[in-house]
Amino acid sequence: MSGRILIGLVLLLLAGCASVVKPPTLDHEQQQCWQHFSELDAQLAEAGLHDAGEYRIPGFPYLRSNRLLASFASELEDEARLAHWLAQLAGLDEQARHFELLRLHGDPQQAEAQSRRLNHCRTLLLEHDRQRPQRLDALIQASQVPDDYLNRLRLFGLYPVSALGIRWGIRNWHRETHASYAMPLGHLPVEGRLHRWASPGQAPPPPGPIPHDPLGQPQPDPQQTQQLFAQHAPIWEVDVVDENDLIGGFRWQDGPRLDPRHPTEYRHLSHTRFGDEVLLQLNYLIWFPARPSNDIYAGWLDGIHWRVTLAADGRPLWYDSIHPCGCYHLFFPTDRVRWVEGQPTTGLLEPPLSPQTAPEAGRLVLRIEHTRHYIARLYPDGGERPALALRPRPYNELRALPAEDSWHSLFDQHGLLPGTERPERWLFWPMGIRSAGAMRQWGRHPTAFVGRRHFDEAFLFDSLFEVRPNE
Repeated sequence: MSGRILIGLVLLLLAGCASVVKPPTLDHEQQQCWQHFSELDAQLAEAGLHDAGEYRIPGFPYLRSNRLLASFASELEDEARLAHWLAQLAGLDEQARHFELLRLHGDPQQAEAQSRRLNHCRTLLLEHDRQRPQRLDALIQASQVPDDYLNRLRLFGLYPVSALGIRWGIRNWHRETHASYAMPLGHLPVEGRLHRWASPGQAPPPPGPIPHDPLGQPQPDPQQTQQLFAQHAPIWEVDVVDENDLIGGFRWQDGPRLDPRHPTEYRHLSHTRFGDEVLLQLNYLIWFPARPSNDIYAGWLDGIHWRVTLAADGRPLWYDSIHPCGCYHLFFPTDRVRWVEGQPTTGLLEPPLSPQTAPEAGRLVLRIEHTRHYIARLYPDGGERPALALRPRPYNELRALPAEDSWHSLFDQHGLLPGTERPERWLFWPMGIRSAGAMRQWGRHPTAFVGRRHFDEAFLFDSLFEVRPNE
């Protein structure tokens, strides 16, 4: 076994340990910095305040990773790419520490002071690692994000056998969904009254050229980001039967509260890899108070996460959606792409569900069922119906909601939203998903019960779609 592989395996084993072995080559100031990170992590662990959105790299407590950055691990020979990749790992940790410190101290000034010290220490420790090839090799291997499937549950749940029954249920859901989408739009049932919500204002013209970083990731500036979100924001058309079908916004009052008086659309950017390109993605998330029913999928809170993937020319290539539990993953490709041949239809692999091709003209309307909050149809807006205004807010607000003298995350250390557990978890646990049906934080969304698939996989779409030859 090579030295590089051995180092990587050792660091991966350390991921589950309470403390991490300190490199023996640190000078006095670097040792103090290491101690500072270690003590802070001990405090956060004891208080249950670690943020689970990004992966805490074992052996490197001042850096964090995600699935996209991990995908570049074998492509860092160029010095500029390596430097930017390291800077992004550092940036993820700095961002996560910001939210953790707010929640730990409750005082923004105290949190900011400690954050400045951590930033200085992070720079020193990262410079130490950059000068040592063995440390860099170990970091590159340790940056790989483990998936969100628990092998021990699959082992004890006799996954190869139990997955057959789950696969049968998935096929039935696919058939029902395709049958529903085959109905004319005007024949879709409406049990209550259709309400529309949309971001305020008219969509601006497309922004100018978007710069790319050394890894090839599109990085729009704040004005371009605002323009893109406004241009591609959907119209949410909901069959409202009761208050559980009203879109709300979160506040903290003795716990998280979803307030329908302040309907909110939470937004953030992400990226995906497609061939030799890195594509920009626009994420829109709305929340409902509950899924109220007597089945095993019912519980507090529900929502829809809508994602738009843009080509280099700024036009959508495809759309996809999940509920915040990672459930009900739907794909809506445009006519600019086609499915890669050989998608699984049998066996222990869950096929992707694509009930409709997305229209390219006009702003999209998402028709949403009452109670279950399934997306029932996509169609272009004709502009004839008014909509209630949604507040666009950054998704990261959910990682540190303010209270009177404190800050709180919506999510726990596993990236789950406490209190949203569903009875379905007792049926689906052999599939290896922790608390199946519970609402989850970005970066912690397994989306397939059979097989393995994550909402933020770097090459997810590269394995599903290809551009049509005339594009």
